[in-house]
Amino acid sequence: MSVLFLVLLGFSGFAFAANPADAQNVMTMMTSLLGVVIVILLLAWLVKKLNPQLGASEHFKVVRSMPLGTKERLMIIELDDKQHLLGVTPNSINYLYQLEKPLPQAEMPMMAKGISELLKTSKKNE
Repeated sequence: MSVLFLVLLGFSGFAFAANPADAQNVMTMMTSLLGVVIVILLLAWLVKKLNPQLGASEHFKVVRSMPLGTKERLMIIELDDKQHLLGVTPNSINYLYQLEKPLPQAEMPMMAKGISELLKTSKKNE
């Protein structure tokens, strides 16, 4: 979509250009902008390939998360087959309690399941 916008913007620049020097300046600007967009997309792809699962671990899992305010939340994590309650704020993480009776894993909404499956199939195709 943005590439189409850039192409249309480039053509509109040619329509307003009175002499060839102005048209050349607009073309130079458009190719430079396109080059920058390509570099940004390439860097994003490299970051994704080099660090595909940031924060994911087989030993640590967030079971539930409940927001208390705009930046504060309670989290129940599972670590070493035990569930722990944490208080999380922008400045600190406080250990509150170890649950004696584990909570069941929260059921994902139907739309989230569909998006998850879609992402899994796209990763397999790469």
